[in-house]
Amino acid sequence: MMSSKSKQFIKEHVYDDSLINFGLRNEKYLNAVIDALSDFDNDLNGRWRELEHFGDADGCILDMAAGVGSFVFRGLNRGYNVYGVEPEKWKLEYIQMRIEEEPKYFGFRDRVKYGLGEKLDFKDHMFDVVCTYQTLEHVQDVAACIDELIRVTKPGGKILIQAPDYCGFFEPHYLLPLLPNFNLAITKFFLRFLNRPSTGLKSINWITSNEIISYIGENYPGLKIINVRENHHNKNVKSAMMKYHLPEFFIRSCLNFCKWIKSLRHCEDMYLVIRKL
Repeated sequence: MMSSKSKQFIKEHVYDDSLINFGLRNEKYLNAVIDALSDFDNDLNGRWRELEHFGDADGCILDMAAGVGSFVFRGLNRGYNVYGVEPEKWKLEYIQMRIEEEPKYFGFRDRVKYGLGEKLDFKDHMFDVVCTYQTLEHVQDVAACIDELIRVTKPGGKILIQAPDYCGFFEPHYLLPLLPNFNLAITKFFLRFLNRPSTGLKSINWITSNEIISYIGENYPGLKIINVRENHHNKNVKSAMMKYHLPEFFIRSCLNFCKWIKSLRHCEDMYLVIRKL
């Protein structure tokens, strides 16, 4: 259980960041975010269950932009060898606060340190698994981060990239329908019309899975890339074909239309698995 000091600290920062950057005032939503971030015990988003399922949890693991340390500490609590880097100082301060409040975490005090994804302070080929979760859309230089993720991954290791895929029509930070890569002036006008700040736009890269795949394919042709979301979509197409005995183009068109409708109120995440051969 968090003490009132750390709980109040993270609440103030999450509330302030959300209000200043995105104009969010929904206490129920923000409190749910805070509860998830501050839970160091339970694998709420299933990231560790997935690593265990595919046999990837036993190696040396890096979480690029570790946030308040949730993923790292959940893994350390399970006995795994995991490190994190994080550029936001208030998040690092929160981690130290939790360590001071809960002695069981004292041995983990050096596992999350300050660092930028564009310049990771680790040797080449150091990690078996390198992951970035809901972060790549916020970095200063997407290409430089990808280069670094690849550099510090061992041959035979994996890079896991999960982030919003801005090929739809919903912005998950503002919780608003927004056209990706739309004219910035018009987007700012739209936000002002809704009485929402445009500050958050400075921190967002409207990336897509196709752009990431294209960059890696052009610059690292020896890597194997698996688009997990696309694979799931293709499996759903084949399953529907077998069930309804309809042509592939018809099934695919229907499912693509459903995805388009869904993208008006929800941003689907990209999920790329890159194996370094």
